[in-house]
Amino acid sequence: MRLIDYETLVKNCEDIINTLEHDSMRSSGKMKMNSDQLLALYSLLPIYKEKAAKQKADTVKVVKAKPEPKKKEG
Repeated sequence: MRLIDYETLVKNCEDIINTLEHDSMRSSGKMKMNSDQLLALYSLLPIYKEKAAKQKADTVKVVKAKPEPKKKEG
């Protein structure tokens, strides 16, 4: 299973939203065409932001532990 990078996904969704909004401002026909996609992206964005925050919190830095010195018998 592939790991999903939600931070990149959020950034891409925001870029798509900006592009669709800019495109919609230029023509009312395009606004009508883009409205469903904008609604879907705006509803997905909080879900992806929540998962991105959770993914970031779950990321733990792995630190190598120092090996314990061997005890001498005797």
